[in-house]
Amino acid sequence: INAEYGVDPVEIGYYFRASPAKNFGKGFHKYFEHTLLVVADPLYACTPILNTHKVAGNFVLVERGECSFVEKVSVCERAGASGVIIYDNAPDNRSNLVAMVDDDKGTPINIPSLFIIGLDGFHIRRALERNSLESAIINVPINMTYVPEHQIKKPPWAKLNL
Repeated sequence: INAEYGVDPVEIGYYFRASPAKNFGKGFHKYFEHTLLVVADPLYACTPILNTHKVAGNFVLVERGECSFVEKVSVCERAGASGVIIYDNAPDNRSNLVAMVDDDKGTPINIPSLFIIGLDGFHIRRALERNSLESAIINVPINMTYVPEHQIKKPPWAKLNL
């Protein structure tokens, strides 16, 4: 995820490591430039989305927990989301990306989804709250495979060695 160029709020203007869903949903066959990222209501997205007017056509930020990854993405898709970003519910998770796998219930998913570490998700959500914003502007996905590590603008909290 890139929230660096032309994004809002600027305090999340970094590259965030993300892992796509392993075996469900659509892959990223297009680039979502300057797309909106809206926080799900309810945050876990295990029950119907209440802020569908904000979610429709946008990416949704969802917290891990209470139901399967597939259920979360399905709930967001039914609300009209174009994609889902799930962050770990452990705010102290600084490095472990979880493999989002199918729950084998046969639920069809037609949108892409990503997993990010808890610390990144919590910072994104707090930045929106602090700035009284309903959404952030992001770019998804960004392939950083061939970019030298020192050229990647990482969040300052990712550089802390705690």
